[in-house]
Amino acid sequence: MEADAKMTYYPDLSPYEYFKSDEKMLNVGWLDAGHDFPRGPLAPEFVDALLELNEDVQNQTRGLHWCVFCKGAFEDVPNPHRSSGGAAVGSAEIHAVGADGVRYSAPTLVIHYVTEHEYQPPEAFVAAVLYTADVKL
Repeated sequence: MEADAKMTYYPDLSPYEYFKSDEKMLNVGWLDAGHDFPRGPLAPEFVDALLELNEDVQNQTRGLHWCVFCKGAFEDVPNPHRSSGGAAVGSAEIHAVGADGVRYSAPTLVIHYVTEHEYQPPEAFVAAVLYTADVKL
């Protein structure tokens, strides 16, 4: 994919439809340069929980998505949960389920968006990631 190509965009908390799924899910973090997104600080525990969930990705694809904001491809981000010290992003999804049973799907690039572009996902998704990774604040 070329660096100026658009990423698939879905508004946060819209119904998931990227792949066929038997589970109802909501989209989070399917960002694109043509759409504003909320920014702000997030707890380090949330970022760590995202990295932990990146160990069990869903809907792995063959291609690699580029970041539409900084025009870079991100094959690896630092990840203390892997013996290699890095985690691939840009070609799969992170799924999280909240305590209320609501399921969420985010592209693995959400890790980059949060850490490098200050993307602030919806609170319900943050809570679901922490709950799925079993992180206690």
